[in-house]
Amino acid sequence: MNKLFVYSLLVAAIVLASCKGKEPGLSKECDIISFSAGSKDWTISGLNISTIFPKGTPVNNLSPVIRVSDKATISPASGVTQDFSNDKAVTYTVTAEDGKTKKTYTAKATVSTSN
Repeated sequence: MNKLFVYSLLVAAIVLASCKGKEPGLSKECDIISFSAGSKDWTISGLNISTIFPKGTPVNNLSPVIRVSDKATISPASGVTQDFSNDKAVTYTVTAEDGKTKKTYTAKATVSTSN
């Protein structure tokens, strides 16, 4: 009986040790998955987001719809109206669930000068 007890304790210790560190922690994911505004899906390349609009398209009052990694937040928020006129870049900061991991993206709309 004593051997069975020791064996059970040993198995329990191994099971508990194998689970240690596998508890889900706070996510460090902080990516922009998609970005669209002005009826267009914009291109995401690294930390840069861009698109080209046809000549004459007003870009001073766009409200981007932005999808980020699960449990991440973005500032300014998705849907907040921004002015992209005059090749003005807008900076977006995505913060992971852990509150420490961050990425800063730069979004820029260009209006074509030719037809």
